[in-house]
Amino acid sequence: MVENKQDIIIKDPLYKQILVKYKHKNILDSKEFQRLRYIKQTSFSDSVYPSASHSRFTHSIGVYHLMRKVLSNKLNVVDKKDKENLMLAGLLHDLGHGPFSHIWEHIFPDFDHEEMTHKILRKKGYNEVVDILQKKTPFWQLITSTIDMDKLDYMARDSHFSGVSYGVAEVDFIIQHMYVKDNKLVIKPSAISSVEDLITQRVNLFKTVYLHKTPIERDFVLENIFKRVRELLNNNIEVEMNKNLRPFFNGTNTDKNFLALNDVVVMANVFEWCDHKDKLLSKFCKMFTGREKFNVKNLTHHKVSKTKIKSSIKKAGLDLDYHYKEVSIPITIIQTPIHVEIEGKLVNIEKLSELIKFYKTQNWSVDFVIYPKGLKI
Repeated sequence: MVENKQDIIIKDPLYKQILVKYKHKNILDSKEFQRLRYIKQTSFSDSVYPSASHSRFTHSIGVYHLMRKVLSNKLNVVDKKDKENLMLAGLLHDLGHGPFSHIWEHIFPDFDHEEMTHKILRKKGYNEVVDILQKKTPFWQLITSTIDMDKLDYMARDSHFSGVSYGVAEVDFIIQHMYVKDNKLVIKPSAISSVEDLITQRVNLFKTVYLHKTPIERDFVLENIFKRVRELLNNNIEVEMNKNLRPFFNGTNTDKNFLALNDVVVMANVFEWCDHKDKLLSKFCKMFTGREKFNVKNLTHHKVSKTKIKSSIKKAGLDLDYHYKEVSIPITIIQTPIHVEIEGKLVNIEKLSELIKFYKTQNWSVDFVIYPKGLKI
């Protein structure tokens, strides 16, 4: 129900209608938030699932919506001021993501998207929102925990646009039965099976979408592109680029430079570099913008001889630094404790769920080897 004439209704494929308070309209219209339209939520998953080109803009609005719902379930005792800050935390938690999201932090290791988010928000005067994101208030678990509003939205949204069935959990039911009490994230006993299903689906989303070999390969090629640009610049070989991108290579980048960059701006540079005189840079840019790919072997499914692969790469006259990589990605499923309230007592869910207890004990990683196609091994 619309609270007043000026509140905004946004239509959404997951939630049908999202109500945005009129006083938050200026935030949605700000350059910092509008920038998220041009940063894809799942980076390169659309290389495999073509419809998965949704943005962090739509995701952030979805988290805002879910935060509003969980704070209205009559289980969370939250005053008006805290409720406002929590809703803003949901809306603004992704402001600091660089182009292509997490890969930006691999390309430029000195960059941290959480630090940038906090910096932007503090400049805007949202100090109490930053406190939530930095886990300084009891309700931080609603935005960053094992079953927070962020994960509930991105799982459902990524699943929907990828066209897979994983991630379609009982979001509404979980939200109506979760709350924060005594600084702990708590669910009602009736929601245990729904949470078990949610966590199982998250595991499957990792396997099928987030850790698919093609996005892993796309990350590698993009890293190669920026590695080569950095090397060329260090050797005083000119590489033309956007004026806001160049400062990232010499460490003089400012907030203004950051806010001027997004997926579209960086991709424009990559397309330009396809014609660069440096053969290696041109090669990787053409690979990235086209469908020419490296081999990617998931070591869970394939046995490979790393020694033979590296030997073949050298025999082919290729640089190992650019043509070979071992990738190991850890998966942490139970990030923070979940409690169940039984007769007034808070009990760790692991004592009530063998499935979640199992997930808690697992230290998983997915390991890949990346190397050129056509090698004689």
